[in-house]
Amino acid sequence: MDTGVDRAPSLPRGGSLLALLSILLIGFAVAVFPSFPEPLDAGAPPEVFSAGRAATHIDAIATTPRVPGTPEHTAARDYLVATLQELGWRTTVQSGVGWTTNDDPPEQRGARVGNIIAMVPGSDPTGTVVLAAHYDTVVGSPGAGDDGIGVSTALETARALGVGPAPRNDIMVLLTDGEENGLLGSQVFTRSRSPALGPTVVLNHEARGNAGIPMTFRMTFPNGALLDALTRSPWAEADSLTQLAFEALPNDTDFRNFTEAGFSGFDTAIAAGAAYYHSPLDTPDRLSRESLQQMGDTSLSTARILADTDLMTLDDGGDEVVSLVPWGLLHYPRWVEIAGAVLLLVAVALLVVVRVRRRDATPLQILATGALTVVAGALAAALAWLPWWLAQQVSPGMAAPVAEEPYRPGPFQIAAVVAALGLLFVVAAALRRRVPGPALTCGAFLAVALLALLGTPFPGAASTLVLPVLPAVVAVLVTLLLPADAVNRRLAVLTLGALPGAVLGVRAILVSFDAGLVAGAPGAGIFVALTFAATLPLWEPILRETSIRWSALGALLLVAVCTVAAGVVNRDGATDPRQEYLWYALDTDNGSATWASPHGPRSAWSEALLTASATPLPELFPWRADESLSHGAAPVADLVPPDVEVLEDTSAGGARELRLRLSSPRGAPAVGLWVDGATATVHGATVDGQRAEPSSDFGFMFWAPGPNGIEVTLTLSVLSDRLGVRVSDLSGDLSVVPGYEPPTDRVVVQPSVVVTRALEI
Repeated sequence: MDTGVDRAPSLPRGGSLLALLSILLIGFAVAVFPSFPEPLDAGAPPEVFSAGRAATHIDAIATTPRVPGTPEHTAARDYLVATLQELGWRTTVQSGVGWTTNDDPPEQRGARVGNIIAMVPGSDPTGTVVLAAHYDTVVGSPGAGDDGIGVSTALETARALGVGPAPRNDIMVLLTDGEENGLLGSQVFTRSRSPALGPTVVLNHEARGNAGIPMTFRMTFPNGALLDALTRSPWAEADSLTQLAFEALPNDTDFRNFTEAGFSGFDTAIAAGAAYYHSPLDTPDRLSRESLQQMGDTSLSTARILADTDLMTLDDGGDEVVSLVPWGLLHYPRWVEIAGAVLLLVAVALLVVVRVRRRDATPLQILATGALTVVAGALAAALAWLPWWLAQQVSPGMAAPVAEEPYRPGPFQIAAVVAALGLLFVVAAALRRRVPGPALTCGAFLAVALLALLGTPFPGAASTLVLPVLPAVVAVLVTLLLPADAVNRRLAVLTLGALPGAVLGVRAILVSFDAGLVAGAPGAGIFVALTFAATLPLWEPILRETSIRWSALGALLLVAVCTVAAGVVNRDGATDPRQEYLWYALDTDNGSATWASPHGPRSAWSEALLTASATPLPELFPWRADESLSHGAAPVADLVPPDVEVLEDTSAGGARELRLRLSSPRGAPAVGLWVDGATATVHGATVDGQRAEPSSDFGFMFWAPGPNGIEVTLTLSVLSDRLGVRVSDLSGDLSVVPGYEPPTDRVVVQPSVVVTRALEI
C-alpha cells in the first residue's frame, strides 16, 4: 500500500511555488528595509542625536589602546572629564580597587580604577537615570567599537538631554574603568553607591564588533514600565529570546553588576563585524556610523522618557515578553505568551483530529513525522555551521583569532541558509514519499507546538515559535472549511497564513547572523527550520513532485559554490590584514626568552617564530598555567624584572604573615604574584587593601599598580623553610624585543611582553 497517497485535495505545484517565492521576497524586503536610520552630521539640530558629533569623541579617544595603568588611558580619562565639564555636568573621578575571582579557569584579577561620574540634577527627582559605558580597552586595541561607540553614545545623549527644560529625574553619565579586566569599575561603583541615587535605571552600551543592529539583549524585571519607554523609540530593537541566549554564553558586561546591585535597566550592544573585536583594527574609520546613529537615537529617546517618568513605579509594570515584529516592538504580559502556546497546541490538536477523522493521515504517521521534524531541525542548525567550520580547517587564518569570525561573512551566511534549507527540503521530500502531505504538515506543527509548550518557563522562547506558526495552523483549519474545488481560495488563505512566518523568520535569520557565524549560523539554521515549518503547507505540492537525488545534489553544489566564493573573498590579501596572537616572555632567572601564542602558526611569519609544538608554559604565563601554547625561542631583551620588597615578616606557631610591596621598575601596566603551593598554603590575603580569595595555589594579576606598586599581605601555613613565589609584569609593546619586526601583511592581536622571575622569601 502506498502510504504517501493523499486523500485531501492538493494545491497546484506552480501556484504554490509562486506563493512561496512571493512571501519570502516580501519577508526579505520587510527585514532589510529600512534597517538603519540615516546618520546625521555635526550640523544636525542640537536637540537630536548626531552620529557626526558623537564620532568626534571616538576620534579623540580611539587612536590608541586605553589600557588601565598606561599614559593613553590617563589621557582618555582627562579628555572625557573635560568634555563633560564643558557640557556643564558636575564631574568627578571615583577611585577604588576592583577585584574578581573566577573558578573556571581559576584566576584572580584586580585593578585600581577611575570611574568618571557626571551628574545633572533633576527638577523634581524620583530617582536617577544612568547612561553607562566603559572607556578602557584590552591590550593592543584602540576600541572604537568596544566601547568607543558606548562612550560616544553616552556623551552625545547627555549633550542632547541638556537642550531644553531640565529633566524631572537626576541624570548621570557613568563611564566605568576596568571592564575588560573583570567588570571591576562597575563593581567599585555599585559597592559604594550613594543612597541618594534612589530608584536607578541604567542604559548600558556595549559592543562585540563594529557594525550591526544595536540590540537590547538584556533587561531587568519587572520590565513592563521599561518596555513602555523602550518601545516608543522608532529604532529600538529587542527580543526576550536574545536574553535567554546571552545567559548561556560566557560573555558578560557591566550590566551584571548593575543588576546585582538592584538597579533596573537595559543592556544594548552591536555584535556584527566581530572580526574586528579586540583587535588593532577596531579603529574609528571602520566603525559603522549607521549603528552609532541607531544606538544614539534609541538611547536618547528612551532616556528622555525615563527622565520624566516616576521611577518609584518601575516595579509596578509586571514581567512582560518583548518580540521584534516588522512594525517595531511588541510587548505583552507573560501570561499572554503562555496562553499563546496553549492556543497553538489546541489548534494543532484540532487539526490532527480533523485530519485523522477524514483519514487524511494516521496518528502514527503524524507522531513519527513530528519526531523527525525535531531531529531535522537540530541537523539543520549543525549543517548551517558546517561551511564555516570546513573553511577554517582549510585556512585557519581566515578567522580573526578573538571571535573566530571572518571579515566578510556574507557568502558563508548564504551557504549556511542553503545548507539548512537543503537538508530540510530533502528530508521532507523523502518523508513525503512515505506519508501523505497532511501527515507531514500536522507532524511539523505538532513538534513546534510541543516545543513551544516546553519553552514556556523561559521568557521569549514560546513566542518565537507561536507567532510564526499559529497563523499557518489557523489558515490550514480555514481551508478545511472550504469546498474541495476552491483551489484558488485555498491557495490564497494558505499564502496569507504563511506570510507572518516568512516575514518573522527571514528577520530572525538575518538578526541571528549579527551574532557572527560561530553562534549565529546554528541559530539561523534553527530559524530556517522554523520558517520552513510555518510555510510547509505551500511546500507540500512541490515536495510531492521533486527528485530527492537531484535536490540533494543541487543543494550540495550550491553550498560548495557559496563556500568557495566565501573563501575567495576572504583570501589572504583580499581583506583587511589577517590577525595573529604573539606574546613574548622573558625569564630573568635563566636569561631565556620565548615567543608564544594560544593558536598555532597561521602564516610563514609566525611559523618562523613558533617552532615548537603547543605545551603549557606555567612558569612564563602563570595565569594561563594549564593552557597549551605554541612557542619558540626568542631574543633576550634587556628588561628589568618586577621587584618585591618585604615590608614586614612575622612568624608564630607554624603560621607566617608577610607584607610585601610588588612593583614594576619598567612601569608595566600590570603586575602579578603566584605562591608556590609546595612551600605554603595561603589562608588570608589582601591586595592593595582589597581582600583576595585564599587558596593552596594562590595568585593574581593586578592592573594599574602605579609607579610605587601595590602592597600585598599574606597569611600562610608554612610547608617549607622558604616561601617560593613567582612574580610577573605585563606590557603591550613588542618593539622592546631586540630585532623584532612586525609583519607587513598582518596585525598582532593583544601583543604582550611578560617579564618573570622566581623568588624565595
